[in-house]
Amino acid sequence: MLLISVYCTYSQVYSQENGSVLDSLREKQNTLDSLKKNREVFLNSPERIKAIDLIRVVNYNYDKINLLSTENIVKINTSSLNQTGNINIKIKKNDSLWFKISGSFAFISMDAVIANVNRNNFIYFDNLNDKVIEGPTNDNNIGAIARIKCTFDDLMNVMSGTGRIIYTDCDTLSMSEDSSKIVITLIGKDKLVKYWINADKKYVEKYAYFNTDKKEFLKIIYSNIVTVSNGYYARKVEIEKPLSKEYMKIVNESYLTNQYDLNFNVEFPNTVRKVKWEN
Repeated sequence: MLLISVYCTYSQVYSQENGSVLDSLREKQNTLDSLKKNREVFLNSPERIKAIDLIRVVNYNYDKINLLSTENIVKINTSSLNQTGNINIKIKKNDSLWFKISGSFAFISMDAVIANVNRNNFIYFDNLNDKVIEGPTNDNNIGAIARIKCTFDDLMNVMSGTGRIIYTDCDTLSMSEDSSKIVITLIGKDKLVKYWINADKKYVEKYAYFNTDKKEFLKIIYSNIVTVSNGYYARKVEIEKPLSKEYMKIVNESYLTNQYDLNFNVEFPNTVRKVKWEN
């Protein structure tokens, strides 16, 4: 009898514990199913799909101009610099950009600064201080070598004279109209970006980043648009940081596209000092 009583008690406790575990598993599965359903609703919302369709057209037009070589005038105005000079640019879209700056800039010699920046790393020849700097590509390092802090994609958009829209599956996308422009608003983790799209020809005319107070802190503007290789190229690009009153303007003098023999090498004397930036 004692053994039967112990067995029955054990069976009851085991059944209760097992039932509790099953209930917990069911609850977790229901939560996962609910999250999956909400995710599918989010990704397949008509407004989001409509915005993505337009983004694909805009980015398709962006990709039409590639392997670009340009000669330009550059104007930089920051708290420590207000100068005009020349900038030669070579672009392989979404991969690498090369630029050489010359002129009367305070931070370089009369010859040039030369840099090659790709999505992962950069190399930068500082001719004034007789050194070569290498390191990872990030916003801070781009700011140090290009004098305007921004992402690699922003730098590519500025230097190429064309705008590409970057988004992820986690970003909320919406569309509205502003005069003759279509506005795509992108909200993601720690970011709010608006793109003003030419409604007729489907290219980016302007885009801006907003802070938590919904004030613009970085703005890129394209103008003097010309048709090149069935795409659209801005012969004037301005990048502004309204809160810090920093400004860069690139005005194109000449350009060539589809240059398959572009050389992105940064050449420098063997005697220069080499510096490695870790971050």
